[in-house]
Amino acid sequence: MSPTYIALIILLGVGLMAGIGFVIQDLENKKKAKSLKLISLKTAIRRSSHLFESFPPALITTEIRTLLCKYIEARWAAVVELEPSDTNKQQYSAFQAEAATLQEPVSHPAGSVTVFSSQTEAARAMGIIKEFAQFLAELGNKGEINSDLAERMTKDAKRLYLRVEIDIDLMNAIETEAAQGAEVVIHQYRSCFSKLQHLNHNQILDRQLYEIRTHLTTLAEQIDQAHEAKKLAEAQEQDSGKKFNF
Repeated sequence: MSPTYIALIILLGVGLMAGIGFVIQDLENKKKAKSLKLISLKTAIRRSSHLFESFPPALITTEIRTLLCKYIEARWAAVVELEPSDTNKQQYSAFQAEAATLQEPVSHPAGSVTVFSSQTEAARAMGIIKEFAQFLAELGNKGEINSDLAERMTKDAKRLYLRVEIDIDLMNAIETEAAQGAEVVIHQYRSCFSKLQHLNHNQILDRQLYEIRTHLTTLAEQIDQAHEAKKLAEAQEQDSGKKFNF
């Protein structure tokens, strides 16, 4: 066997090994890229699912729910395409079933001037709305949703945040009323009523406005009765003074 032939065999062997190494490296790179993509998709699913599950039922709109559902569903579809395991398919199907369920609108609690039952609950709602606004900003920056849609929904999120702030003001008014009486706090209820009126573009706040208006009427009656009682007491005191020539 000639030296040239031996050299060719060696070169062929080196080329073959290099080719095998390249294929192995390419497979490893693809495997790593797939793993990173799956991690990114599942991280996005966890974050958006947290928003979907935690958004206050009394505040979530059809548009917000639709956006979150479409976003989560698209990422589950991508996960199943990359890794079609039974677990991923089951989770994807479970979410599709949940997303397809029609949600009944949550009515404002009858007899209550507030949406939330505590300031802690309201504070959690404000946190979720902030997270959602940040989520919208990121989608808009990445070009994953239309910029006009992102801007409109961001404005909606700001209005929801303001609504929760007003709810907290109403809770403070309730505490002040209990401690100091109707006359001290009636202006605070009126201020909240006026602010909510400005947010009531699509009449979804009608029930809450009705409850506040009803409470304001009750407070005004209490204040009038207190004034009348005071006048009567003063008149009786004057009559008593005249009787005894004081």
